[in-house]
Amino acid sequence: MSGAARRFSEVWDRFFYTGFSAESLGLLRICFGVGLLPFHIVQFESLVRLDSDGTSFYFIDPMWHFELLGIDFNQPLLTMLVCCVLMVATLTMALGLRTRTSIAVVIVSIFYLKGVRDSFSADVHHRYLVPINALFLLLPSKCGWAYSLDSRRRPGAPRPLEWEASWPIKAMQLYCASFYFWSIIAKLRVTGWAWFNGERVQDVLLRRSLLWGVDEAGNPVANQLAYDMAQSPALCFLLSQITFILEAGFPFILLIGSPRWRLLFLAGVAFFHLVNGVLLYVGFVLMPIVFLSFFDLEPVYQRLRRRWHGSPPAETPQASTS
Repeated sequence: MSGAARRFSEVWDRFFYTGFSAESLGLLRICFGVGLLPFHIVQFESLVRLDSDGTSFYFIDPMWHFELLGIDFNQPLLTMLVCCVLMVATLTMALGLRTRTSIAVVIVSIFYLKGVRDSFSADVHHRYLVPINALFLLLPSKCGWAYSLDSRRRPGAPRPLEWEASWPIKAMQLYCASFYFWSIIAKLRVTGWAWFNGERVQDVLLRRSLLWGVDEAGNPVANQLAYDMAQSPALCFLLSQITFILEAGFPFILLIGSPRWRLLFLAGVAFFHLVNGVLLYVGFVLMPIVFLSFFDLEPVYQRLRRRWHGSPPAETPQASTS
């Protein structure tokens, strides 16, 4: 192996396999699971409102995995049951009860419910893309070792090594960063640099503001703010540049060592999603639940624990790197 390849391997191993403990991974599982509960509700509330005793009906355009399995119509009662299973499995995942089984059930339930919802609209929604891949990364990991009911059932289980706790978290970080970067690539592929001259943003603002029609005075029924913002080309240009900076610059967060600077940047991205949700009805408002992977939650938990209970600082055992 050449010297350059060896140095790259060392840097890669240091990044990918160090930095987190089993406790950090367990806390991430808890916070991620709790965050997914409202995420599920927002994404599938339209399915919950279906009449469970209603008749079955065929999909407009079944999703690819439904076509593969030969599922071409909806069973309202089954959809309702899967919704309940999803919520229960997400809760047991957060509690760490049969953790891997719970994660697997969550994944299968999401695939079914997402297939039902998207088959209704004949459109593929990407709001679960990052969370579902995060679940796939947690599935083979040892995220159920710490802060879980499983750990109480198996008190003698060997402690995960540092690399075993670190790789799922670092993989989440890499995937999340790539998701935002490839969003920019997708925009450039579809419209080129014209997307960032403000015209595309203006067009989207106008169409979304008029989504629910206009009143007798010709004003938008539901989104006057988006309509007013679309009247300013300078503001639309500014919004397009902010989009470019946030998405193209997102991978640089992997190089930021300070938790405070990471928090500041991710807070800006979270606000970006909130604005998109209000103005454009883009349903990524709860996406920031995956941003927790960019922080070591164990020191935060211990600090809060000392503040709440006044207990002395807990010595968190360090995972062996051997």
